[in-house]
Amino acid sequence: MVNRYLAVVLVGALMLAMPGIAAASPSCSDVMPSAIATPQPRRALIPEDLVRLRDIGPVDPKQQYAGLFSVSPDGRRAAFQLRSADPATNGYCLAMVVVELRPGGKAVVVDRGGDFIRFRFDFRGKASFPSGVADTITPRWSPDGRWIAYRRRDRDSVQLWRARIDGSGSEAITDSVDDVEDFRVTADGNGIVYATRPGLREASAAIDREGLSGFHYDDRFSPTSSSRPFPLAPIPRKAWYLDLESRRTRAATQEEAALLDKVPREEGNWTEAAGPRGAVAVVQVPPDSLYASRGRLQVAVGARTTVCGAPECADASYPWWVGDAVRFFRREGWMNEETAIYEWKPGSLRTRRLYATVDLLLGCVPAGAALTCLREGALQPRRLERLDPATGVREIVFDPNPEFASLTLGRVERLRSRNSFGLASFADLVLPVGYVPGRRYPLVVVQYVSRGFLRGGTGDDYPIQAFANRGFAVLSVDKPDPVGIKAAPDYVEGDRINLKDFADRRSVLEAVENLVRVAIARGIADPARIGITGLSDGSSTVQFALLHSKLFSAFASSSCCWDTSMPIRVGPGAAKLFHTMGYPRMTDDSETARAFWRQIAITPNAERIRAPILVQIADDEYWSALQSFTALRELDRPIDMFVFPGEHHVKWQPAHRLATYTRAIDWFDFWLNGVKAPGRDAEIARWEAMRQAVAAPVQSAIAEPAAP
Repeated sequence: MVNRYLAVVLVGALMLAMPGIAAASPSCSDVMPSAIATPQPRRALIPEDLVRLRDIGPVDPKQQYAGLFSVSPDGRRAAFQLRSADPATNGYCLAMVVVELRPGGKAVVVDRGGDFIRFRFDFRGKASFPSGVADTITPRWSPDGRWIAYRRRDRDSVQLWRARIDGSGSEAITDSVDDVEDFRVTADGNGIVYATRPGLREASAAIDREGLSGFHYDDRFSPTSSSRPFPLAPIPRKAWYLDLESRRTRAATQEEAALLDKVPREEGNWTEAAGPRGAVAVVQVPPDSLYASRGRLQVAVGARTTVCGAPECADASYPWWVGDAVRFFRREGWMNEETAIYEWKPGSLRTRRLYATVDLLLGCVPAGAALTCLREGALQPRRLERLDPATGVREIVFDPNPEFASLTLGRVERLRSRNSFGLASFADLVLPVGYVPGRRYPLVVVQYVSRGFLRGGTGDDYPIQAFANRGFAVLSVDKPDPVGIKAAPDYVEGDRINLKDFADRRSVLEAVENLVRVAIARGIADPARIGITGLSDGSSTVQFALLHSKLFSAFASSSCCWDTSMPIRVGPGAAKLFHTMGYPRMTDDSETARAFWRQIAITPNAERIRAPILVQIADDEYWSALQSFTALRELDRPIDMFVFPGEHHVKWQPAHRLATYTRAIDWFDFWLNGVKAPGRDAEIARWEAMRQAVAAPVQSAIAEPAAP
């Protein structure tokens, strides 16, 4: 019998893979939840439920905290982009939504359509580096509140659109040859200032011309990401002014261009707030701070400044006034797991804590004493709420996923730990659905951030509640701060400290192992059936655990692998940076270099690796896995790898996300439980052959840990 969720994945993937055939467009009939609440029968959560969740903003909340929605000038409405994925067509449904800010308020779709926009960034001197993370789409309001403007992508072009908030129409208002990257509506509402990067197009055209005679291999290359050089960063933006009446565009003046540097408070990001009688509350951010919005709270009235001396005010953020008092946010508790809201009256020596929660509050916008926030909890996907911090009263304004309440979920308990480096960490232990006290269960570790809704870990590849509904316990780990974060004056020195004697890798692994042992000691986790997963830094922990731990019996990684060819695969520019951190050069064959690689690389340790390893990797990164994969395969070690086309580190295509989800569950079910999932005959046969090829039974990752 073929698993119907696997069939959905195969259909979507085949439609993309066949030449000349594009994936069908999703119908998008259910991009908005039903306005009529209909009771749903209770049922088990499956991977497709998580893939199809309607989202406001990027899946990973750490990617972006502000600009996920905006509030109208009169404070009565909010606007945002709503996104839902369809794995059957491998596409997205996108809608711009305006909702009244009251319980049960009317929600209007003011625009439908467009294509998914992925975040691009400058990375290691390379401009417009690709990712699979959703870019933030911030709608901005006209001063009269009658329309919103926003970025929309169609046919590989990102333009500005405008939609009337009553839903009566939307239209493109720019026809830029370059993608619109940012914009602001002018105070009079007559124009829009927007930014593009013509230099990016020009640099790309120059690279095209260079290719006619061969690309020169230099610091512009990242071999694991592309066989084509990247434009060098930074590339400056150019500002334009669009006259909304005539639709004519010209170069923006210096004063107009300065609007692009200002972020309105209505988008949930600010460091100062105007108060009564000319007072201004300001958060003074230290120049060397890692957090652009956190610092010491003070109030200025003219030339006179009153500094809040209370200890809580040293790490304040997002101040706003309620009467003659200033309220502000503060992160606190174990590893700053709590978001607290305080109140301070200028001149007072003390503050008053009004509210605290371990839920994530994202992009909050104040309106008097209340806040409008996107909120998510461990068992609750993101939704728009109103909060009165003084009373704790919450009102749901818009829930994109009311159907989620009908799904069975594993109970969550937070565990806390401190390692021998003195660094704190925590994990959310998710019990299997139907958990029976006294019975031991297979446990899967998911990394490396565990805040807000427990979806699929960093990168969203390992579906936590889908594992729980298949009988697994899950440990969602929030890793400790880097060892070098406080001891170093800059990031480069911090990286050196982290790498010396592999201090940070040892710190993270110790933190993970400590938390796993808690689950074992409590009789929940079966010590013989523990797996570990990860992407990016989480993948580094997976590999370090493979070489240095006996706790884990099966592994799954979404990035791979640290090995001796690392200086080749990262390219000449990045290789210099890694050497500065302390990595050996490619030509270094000293005993010191060999000892270094024995601690972290696969190839020098391939002979003694026995544990099964699943790699599900983006196609622009799979080259980095080939040395390790080949070494292990030559020795008949159990490693299986799947390469996903058109992906960039974090997977964004719905069919790929569902395939990654389901295969990860079936992989651990096979290796930890001996279960052969239906619909995977070829894969199960291959995994069986791998198991038989391993000379010794798989009890731990390796025969002996790597020698220090």
